[in-house]
Amino acid sequence: MAEPSGRSAHEPDACARARRLLTGNPGNAAAVGVFVVALLVYIRTMLPGPSFGDWAEMQFIPAELGVPHPTGYPLYILLGKAFSLLPVGSLAYRADLLSAFAAAGAAGTSVLISIRLGVRPLIAAIAGLSLAVTGTLWLEATFSEMNGLHLFLMALVVHRALVWRTERRPSDLLLGGLFAGLSVANHLLAITVLPIIIGFVLIDARRTLAERPALLVQAALLFLAGASLYLLIPLRALAGPPAVYGPLTTWAGLSSLITGAQFRGDMHFGTLASLGTAVGALPTVLRQIQDRANVAFLVGGLIGGAILGLRDRWAAAMLGLVALVNVYFFATYVGLAHYLLVTWLILAVWLSVAAEELIAVLGARLKAGVVGTQVLLVVLPIALAAGNWATHDQAANQVGETFAAGVFAHLPPNAMLLTYWDVLTNLSYVHCVEGRRPDVSLRAYDSTARVTCDPVLGSLEEVARSRPVFALFAFGSELDPLRTSFNLVPGPVLALPYGDRGLDHSGTLYQLELKNAATTSSTPRPAQVGNDP
Repeated sequence: MAEPSGRSAHEPDACARARRLLTGNPGNAAAVGVFVVALLVYIRTMLPGPSFGDWAEMQFIPAELGVPHPTGYPLYILLGKAFSLLPVGSLAYRADLLSAFAAAGAAGTSVLISIRLGVRPLIAAIAGLSLAVTGTLWLEATFSEMNGLHLFLMALVVHRALVWRTERRPSDLLLGGLFAGLSVANHLLAITVLPIIIGFVLIDARRTLAERPALLVQAALLFLAGASLYLLIPLRALAGPPAVYGPLTTWAGLSSLITGAQFRGDMHFGTLASLGTAVGALPTVLRQIQDRANVAFLVGGLIGGAILGLRDRWAAAMLGLVALVNVYFFATYVGLAHYLLVTWLILAVWLSVAAEELIAVLGARLKAGVVGTQVLLVVLPIALAAGNWATHDQAANQVGETFAAGVFAHLPPNAMLLTYWDVLTNLSYVHCVEGRRPDVSLRAYDSTARVTCDPVLGSLEEVARSRPVFALFAFGSELDPLRTSFNLVPGPVLALPYGDRGLDHSGTLYQLELKNAATTSSTPRPAQVGNDP
């Protein structure tokens, strides 16, 4: 009996379906192509070893299903645990790999968004590749943190809103609700975007939803199901150990972590002054986009936004409002670059709209050569990749390993080092995961910091009576609580990290010598855990 045309007798059904999905839909093929190319670039340029601060924390806390700094990020922790089981590279490498996959997924999904707005697949793919190699997304793709996953989920929500608007399939609305809930479970920054998208969907589909209110209830339940991953945090806290996770078993401790209470002093939202701050930040935002991409990306994106406003006011208004709110929160927090990731996504989509209009005009006038002109547009992502490669190629970056080796080399046997977040996470990865210097213990002012594997309890004075104690901080004021009980004996001056991925500060490694045995215990000061929510 003859085999069915185009299919081997041994070809799995799933493979056949996947092949038909790609070959029968150029848009899907373009999105997958962008995902694959972006992923290959990211894997080639990923950081291979330990980092500092939050980036180092996220290289090993997910593997142990721990609870990281506020706001907890339970979805990222679960996915990080899954990636930690991959039989490839170090634990740090596997954690970085999650970021690479998520960022590549965001670039691929941007292609699907553009196609939904009337852009042909090749042009959408070129814009998606351009997004992939912009400085901000490329940076997030090569270090372990939840920001690439945040953008991926936001892109999925936007795409699902556009699909629902066109096709009105219940499954699209329900899937959108689930994606929205999962995005909140990954990063609370999602709540700055979701109300806008949900509002536009409700306005557009008000008649359909009025006729079928059960759909809205089902979507809301799926949203809650996704967001319910925050239950992972109290469940993990109940598993203990109580000395470390005890505060998270109380409502006050849990809510403080999830809401990022310790960062509220840096948040300046909801005032007239904050609006002025946001407007004043626009030139900075535009310069940052130009510096991390180029003029063509920025100007083309803005022109595309205007063109979309003439063609599709609903989509243009939704995306434009999301971008403005994104800039507002960037400007009124502490100017963290990854807070602008959604704006980068929207600019890439708008860029594809501008390119589509250019090709359409050329096609009408030239009557030929349109395909060749589309291919020429690939110069943009190539130019962006060439310009950003040297800056964002982390493949040879061994600063984290070298730093840890240098610090440990200065510590005598059985030493305990008191230090701060950015150093603590780096050394904890090397000490706890790679097993370096098993005789050494690490501690923050918070003696139960969750990133240490062998917390040393008791006062510093008590510890200093039985083992050598050292302190390493970037600022002298951090040492003030120690001066009452200890003489600070200076040692080498070391290059240090502070709030960034490299060594941009310096500090002295001090040995702490008790002034006298009768000294009372010094009171630890409150310590901020993590650099940002």
